[in-house]
Amino acid sequence: MFLLLTSLALAGAPATAASAAPTTLAAPAATTLHQKVVELLSGMEKPATAAEWKALGPEAEAELVTIAKDPAGVPTQRGNALVALGFFPSDAAHTFLSTTLADHSTPVLLRRKACAGLGHGWGAAAVPELSVALADADSNLRLSAARALVKVKDPSATAAIQARAAVETDTNVLAVLKKGVKP
Repeated sequence: MFLLLTSLALAGAPATAASAAPTTLAAPAATTLHQKVVELLSGMEKPATAAEWKALGPEAEAELVTIAKDPAGVPTQRGNALVALGFFPSDAAHTFLSTTLADHSTPVLLRRKACAGLGHGWGAAAVPELSVALADADSNLRLSAARALVKVKDPSATAAIQARAAVETDTNVLAVLKKGVKP
């Protein structure tokens, strides 16, 4: 029956009352804040800028925390949410990132991203947490902490870098630390 109706429609047969009813397309729903946040987190070619995050307003911070906490969420989006929290340097975001970094049951990818968020959001205020991560057994976490500390232009960061450089055994971590040690 479907084939017969399709054939008739393609042949230019007169429309029936059922097929003549106008079809209305639903207007696209307004993009929610959550959708906008996920869109910015999904940018693989070009990470979202500080201006793009700020344009979403302070409510975006709560969305980022929700995404970062979701164990069923896409791991890269969760990690990017932790980095993006650095654009919302509130006490709550600092505490969340510090707790994430210190929690050894959290996947190391997320702990590494917490280093980046802390480094660019809190600078010298994040040196204590980053220094602890710099001594972690996981070399990838140490590498992330080193990268974050090198970007912090503060004597406390330089001191942490120098102290770790004296004992670091991983060549990749050591190479990053040496970038932060001023002659």
